[in-house]
Amino acid sequence: MTSETERPLSPLPIALSVLGAVLMSGVLWWEDRIWWCKQGDWAVYINEAWNSSHTSQHVLDPYTFTHVLHGVAFFWLAGLIFTRLANDWRFLIAIVLESAWEIFENSNYIIEKYRQNTASLDYFGDSIANSIGDVAACAFGFWVAVKLGAWRSLAFFVAVELILIFWIRDSLLINILMLIYPIEGIKHWQMAIG
Repeated sequence: MTSETERPLSPLPIALSVLGAVLMSGVLWWEDRIWWCKQGDWAVYINEAWNSSHTSQHVLDPYTFTHVLHGVAFFWLAGLIFTRLANDWRFLIAIVLESAWEIFENSNYIIEKYRQNTASLDYFGDSIANSIGDVAACAFGFWVAVKLGAWRSLAFFVAVELILIFWIRDSLLINILMLIYPIEGIKHWQMAIG
């Protein structure tokens, strides 16, 4: 008997996951999101977390790691809710959720929330390339969690959170907190970067 991690992946959920990311890109384009950085910088990775003219405008940036953690969290949630589904179908659910988040994250409502509640005062949304990179990061995080299993992926999650807190003074959990229940002291701490 083969374990879930050794079972060959079914092509249908993988193909549907790609289609989900393509549809997300189409919706973002239809909503007039830009394809790439307005500054004309063609770097794939930008190491700036707080420079709004580049952050979230390239395929990868420090916030890419929070999307890796989305994948880990979606692995856990899908495993709890959809206990009878194989990992490739759970993966499809994770990618659909991440793609939906990317669309919602780039709505005027969430952009304004980021501007009001976080240190991202000049945030104007993600480029389409960045949203594609975020979905790919989520996919990577999901398969890392599959490979590591529940407990080791929890250790991975905590380690990435701590690295982000010390590196960019932000993390997935802080980001969620600041969107839902902003704390002025955290915002001041984040703005003290420099």
